Amino acid sequence: MTEPISPDDASGSLPSRYCLMSLLPIETERATWARQRRHFTLPLVLLVCLLPMFGCDDPSNVGQGLLDAQAGETRIIPLSPGEVSAGDRSDLTGGNSASGAVRALVGVVDDPVIGTMRSTGFVDFVPSSQFGSDFLNGSVSWAGLELNLDYRYGDTTGVLQFDLYGVAESWLSSEITADADIPLGSLVASYEVPVREGIVSLPLPEAWVAANDARLRSETFTDAFHGFSIVPTAGNAIAGFRFTESALRATVVPGDTVSFALSKVGTVTEVDADRLPSDYVILQDGAPHGVFLRFPLRGDGLEESLIHRVTLGLTAENLDARYPDSFLRPLPSVLGMEAVSADGLTRLEIAEVSINADGRFIIDNTTLTNVFQSANLGKSVLDRFELYFPAEQSGVGFFAFPLDSGSSIEALITATTIN
Repeated sequence: MTEPISPDDASGSLPSRYCLMSLLPIETERATWARQRRHFTLPLVLLVCLLPMFGCDDPSNVGQGLLDAQAGETRIIPLSPGEVSAGDRSDLTGGNSASGAVRALVGVVDDPVIGTMRSTGFVDFVPSSQFGSDFLNGSVSWAGLELNLDYRYGDTTGVLQFDLYGVAESWLSSEITADADIPLGSLVASYEVPVREGIVSLPLPEAWVAANDARLRSETFTDAFHGFSIVPTAGNAIAGFRFTESALRATVVPGDTVSFALSKVGTVTEVDADRLPSDYVILQDGAPHGVFLRFPLRGDGLEESLIHRVTLGLTAENLDARYPDSFLRPLPSVLGMEAVSADGLTRLEIAEVSINADGRFIIDNTTLTNVFQSANLGKSVLDRFELYFPAEQSGVGFFAFPLDSGSSIEALITATTIN
């Protein structure tokens, strides 16, 4: 991928093979890969056979029919990105019990590399089962939250201090990103809890219980109640509360207790990147930015070649040496990559891959090969690759990519010269 398509190219002239990664002629792209804003997870039909000349079973055999008749020299060409940069891509941080993020994060931490991070969590609940008559006809005497703390980042020897607010409006977990704006309601209470794994119990004030008695027992609770926001006030750690074993509980006289299951979560994270290293670009989980890659397809005779395999390797650094031993820092283990048009509206998922034993992410599939090959044919409708961490990891850990990438990000292109 090279620099973005120029205004002249956008006006209708045929894009050069030196423009970006492409997948389809423009008229096919609109019908096949139109996607909603940013990177919300939507059903997507991936073409395995993009061009008629391609084989579809093994990327190493793509174009074999041409090679039989027009065999030339086959080479493996290493290609580094021409650009590695931070870009505007806000992570999806909302989720429900079926998909998306698996926890809500809360806390503030002074990270030695990233700077100050502040995460505000959102949680909402639904009745676990149909209410009995004793509960419906009683009066709520007690209510409280039980939240399963299963994620920690930072100094775990201290305490986590936060305020609990109501949420003023309904919200969809599928639309919550790291930079979302969710209106808060009134302050409910303030809490201080140790930063250790296990169930955290937060009794709700009597005044809140009395004011919400009828709502808690109402059959319209799900529509009338919009959840809580957990806003950090002090501490040096970020904690995560998971779906499993988390609930809102309420008791009526003479003692009938019901549970409201945690139904959706969301997190908004602000990063005051006052200490970001100048020689790295940071890819952070749950952050309001991603990492963009552009590869130059020029020279080395590629324009006269058929590309029939591309393997992309990414070696990121964790910068562990910059952290004290007492700083707990879980890292992401799965990385995702999409090919994206200049306007951000067309997106194709390339792969989501796990880090291997050598500390590398390797992407090697037919979709990636097709992206490079169609760009090489001069039919580009895409502008760049975007790296991200899948929402299911639900943390704030990061990896660093050197700006002078060298061999830390490298595509190995298997190409055969067409005579």
